[in-house]
Amino acid sequence: MKKLAILKIFLLFCWLVLPAVSLAEEDTKISCVICHSELSGRIVAAVDQWKKSIHKTVGVTCPDCHGGDPDSMENAMDKKAGFRGKPKIEDIPALCASCHADVKKMRQYNIRVDQYTEYKTSIHGILLLKKGDTNVATCISCHDNHEIRKKNDPLSTVYHTNVPETCGKCHSDKEKMKPYGIPTDQLDEYKKSYHGQILYNKVKGKNPALAPNCADCHGIHGATPPGVKEVINVCGNCHSKTAAYYRESPHYLAMQEIGVPRCVDCHGNHNIQFPSEEIFTGKGEGECGGCHEEGSPQLEKGKKIKELLVKAIRAVKEGEEEVKEIRSSGRNIDDLLLDIDEARGMVTEAITVTHTLDPARVKKLLDNSVKRLDEISYVSEKVRNDIKIRHMALLSIITLILIIVILLILKLRSLAKTSKTG
Repeated sequence: MKKLAILKIFLLFCWLVLPAVSLAEEDTKISCVICHSELSGRIVAAVDQWKKSIHKTVGVTCPDCHGGDPDSMENAMDKKAGFRGKPKIEDIPALCASCHADVKKMRQYNIRVDQYTEYKTSIHGILLLKKGDTNVATCISCHDNHEIRKKNDPLSTVYHTNVPETCGKCHSDKEKMKPYGIPTDQLDEYKKSYHGQILYNKVKGKNPALAPNCADCHGIHGATPPGVKEVINVCGNCHSKTAAYYRESPHYLAMQEIGVPRCVDCHGNHNIQFPSEEIFTGKGEGECGGCHEEGSPQLEKGKKIKELLVKAIRAVKEGEEEVKEIRSSGRNIDDLLLDIDEARGMVTEAITVTHTLDPARVKKLLDNSVKRLDEISYVSEKVRNDIKIRHMALLSIITLILIIVILLILKLRSLAKTSKTG
């Protein structure tokens, strides 16, 4: 009681003695902001952070989360006025939901109101709300507590390209993860992955905004590791064609029966690399030879598919070089560029079709690709012959000119001799 009385006297002193803070917005002229702005350290930092938040922009102030009476210095931190100070960890989701689950309040901002319901189904929510584990993530773990920014703000902790680092604050902490037996290398693995390389803008021509982050695979508020049969659907959210072909394969039938192989069994989960043709014959983890024995029908199919792909990819590269050569001749190559694009597209489609594990379907697409490339080879050969003929014609003309020049010189010398003797 004595401490509370001293605090109330101090707040009254702030109100009466300290100079008023000049603030443009009416909603910031509350006792909490005025006094806390004159303090230091963590307390004043909370005010500075709040000023940068979306909450401040839309008029959500200190008492909306902390309670109390902002208009009365005497009752500003009175529990009778609902003051709760720092909310308990287990109370935070419901506190945030008091606004964010309110359809009427959120409708004007076009914000979903099912986040709290989703959170309660997440591994985080289950551990917190059913088991009392306060070590898990709550709303403020991801969104911050005072400096809560809109998700499309590049400085937001939940901006698309910032999500891995936000999740990594906990999931890279060995002490935090120790009780759950969860590895702490996911962020490092993700950064090495093809997805991570795109997100961190290290793959030329790829948009970081389209690369999946942690939340795209594990969920946002309902964050939970995907179940065995959910993996295909999770990956299929982006790789829809690949997922469709996979469902036509023997792998999918096996997955339905025994739970493998899933996408992650061949491609990994966090450290996903861009696959090469070696996956069809290699013997390492995630490669065909890692599961199927040498000489087995399955591995023979893999070898056939690899052979087809290697040949087609090489043909596309040769076609690209031929197009460059034709371009240097000055010929209009718009039609050839279209052919090379279509051939390249068919090879890309064939790579997706490999998930059916049907060499005949892969071959059909690649045969069509080769037809396009044959046209380029035909034109390239014709251009080379034309250039050769032009070179020969030019050489003939130059030779003829040289002969004429030599004959003229000889004639001039002959005339000069004749004039001297005459």
